[in-house]
Amino acid sequence: MIDVKKNKIIQSKNGMPSEVKKAIIIIIVILVTIILMYLLTTRILTKSNKIDRTLATESVIGYDKILAGESFNRSEDEYYVIYFDSTNDYSIISSLVSSYQLNSDNTKLYNVDLSDGINKKYITDGDVVTTDAASLLVKDNTLLKFENGKVVETVTDIKEIINFLSD
Repeated sequence: MIDVKKNKIIQSKNGMPSEVKKAIIIIIVILVTIILMYLLTTRILTKSNKIDRTLATESVIGYDKILAGESFNRSEDEYYVIYFDSTNDYSIISSLVSSYQLNSDNTKLYNVDLSDGINKKYITDGDVVTTDAASLLVKDNTLLKFENGKVVETVTDIKEIINFLSD
C-alpha cells in the first residue's frame, strides 16, 4: 500500500495525470468557443439592428419621394412638387423638404431627386416647361404647385422656395 501512495505522489510531482490535463484542455476549448460565438452573435445582431433602423428611417421619408414623371398623377386635389438635387452639398433644400414633410399639416409636398438617373431627362438649363408629364422640363430647385393634376404656379427663385419651406 505504501508503494501505491508513493506512485501517486510521484505522479502529481511530475505533473498532472493525463486525464486531468485532457479535461482542463476540453474545458478551455469549450469556454473559448462560447466566448467567440457570443462575440460573433452580438456583432451580427448589432449590424442587423443598424440596417433595420436605416430601412425604417428611409421608408418613413420615402413615401413623399416620387419620380418626375409621376408629378401629374397624384391623388390629392392640391399638392406641391419640389425638384432638387440631393447630392448638392451646398443646398439646404433637402433638409428643409424633410422638415416640411415631417412637421407640416399644410398642403402635401412631394419631392423629386434630380440626381436619380431616371429623372435626369427632365432637367433643363433653358425654360421650365410644365404642360404635361411627357414634355416636363425643370431646373434644379424648382417648386410646382398642382391643382387637379395641372400646374398652377411655378417657383424657381431659391429665396421664395426657402421661404415657402420654412413657413
